[in-house]
Amino acid sequence: MHSRQLTRPVSSGPLSSARERPLPIDPKDLTIREYRPGDEVAILATFNRVFQEIDPGFEPRSLAEWRWQYLANPSGWRIWLAVDPEGGVASQYAGVGQRMRLAGGEGSFCQAVDSMTDPAYRRGLKRPGFFVLTAYPFAKKHGGPPPDHDTIVWGLPVPSAWRIGKTYLSYELVRTQLELAAPLEALELAGSHGCEVDELSSWPEEVGAFTAQALEPFGASAVRDAAQLDWRFVKNPRHDYVLARARRGSRWCGLCVYRKGAFDGKEDRGLLCDWVVSPGDDGARHALLAWARERAARDGAGELTLVLPDRAPDWLALQAAGFRAAPTRYFLTGRTFDRRYDMRWLRANWYYTLGDTDLV
Repeated sequence: MHSRQLTRPVSSGPLSSARERPLPIDPKDLTIREYRPGDEVAILATFNRVFQEIDPGFEPRSLAEWRWQYLANPSGWRIWLAVDPEGGVASQYAGVGQRMRLAGGEGSFCQAVDSMTDPAYRRGLKRPGFFVLTAYPFAKKHGGPPPDHDTIVWGLPVPSAWRIGKTYLSYELVRTQLELAAPLEALELAGSHGCEVDELSSWPEEVGAFTAQALEPFGASAVRDAAQLDWRFVKNPRHDYVLARARRGSRWCGLCVYRKGAFDGKEDRGLLCDWVVSPGDDGARHALLAWARERAARDGAGELTLVLPDRAPDWLALQAAGFRAAPTRYFLTGRTFDRRYDMRWLRANWYYTLGDTDLV
């Protein structure tokens, strides 16, 4: 799944057929295998060519960005390919690893992203196609119970990818995704109760202990330690983010990651890309919102926007502060490899924000 107009977590990427284009080689000559160092050149050649053809606003991905997203991720990469005898990539099923705190222990999820099949290889092929055929060994190797496997593979697919995923790959619906948005002038903020907000250039080591404690009430949440947060927000080669910490003295009580950008087809929004507040700490919440409102006003953004699961306590608390829930084009899907953690359990227990996705 990627953030440009075609989001594809469990997707096959572009699913159109190239009816006039002959198959480059006989499909029987393609090899399905795991990524090997150096494959990224061929992956990017296919990725940039395919998506440039179908998305007028597409910005080609660089090798530096690809290596950041996959190889530099502290939680690891998962990539399976269908390649031709010369190393060209006809299809890819890929995922971004997420170390998780799962039911009080260690676990792992995977957000499937950037999955694609060259439309030329859809002509004359009976389903399941190469997208599905690359997904099978991916699931066999990476899917399984915690702590050593990806218990959940999830994403935000386009409708065509959802149809393929639920037919061949056991994908199920978690929820249709809502957003919370507030015009800056609509925010009604109370006192901070002694909570101050600092902007940071990187994440100190103690952020991991704070986020683990703040998110302990949730059965599933991604590990937010310094290594993971720095990878996601400080070392990101495409976007610049502003990091904020809420504290009382030396004690952490919240964090927020902000940038101005587009989400769900709307430009110039003040995006709260990550959001963690100590449970019940109204002062920390209002202090961070006041800081974010000031940043957004300075940037010329007219509203603040974030995504939280509707079971999170801040879902209602933010609406009391002036946010309103609204539908988005996205729906969250998943595949479980351990029936203790099915879609109903995820709906009730999984905490995530926009920063857990590749949408912002």
